[in-house]
Amino acid sequence: MTPKKILGWGAVALVVVFITSGDTFKFLPKPARDASKTSREFVVSLWPKWLRPKDTNEQREKEIEQIEKAPGATQ
Repeated sequence: MTPKKILGWGAVALVVVFITSGDTFKFLPKPARDASKTSREFVVSLWPKWLRPKDTNEQREKEIEQIEKAPGATQ
């Protein structure tokens, strides 16, 4: 690999680290930490809604709530 490629991939790695966890670095000034969080929220918002992970327990939680609300429930 040429030095340009190494520097390029290094820069990409730094950007990825900054976006993913830059807001946890206390040595960065507050505007930089806020920029990291804003960048991460932007990148996540690009992900399509239909590809987001589903809550697999949602149906079960609804059923439990219905059972708890039902008349004659013991507790």
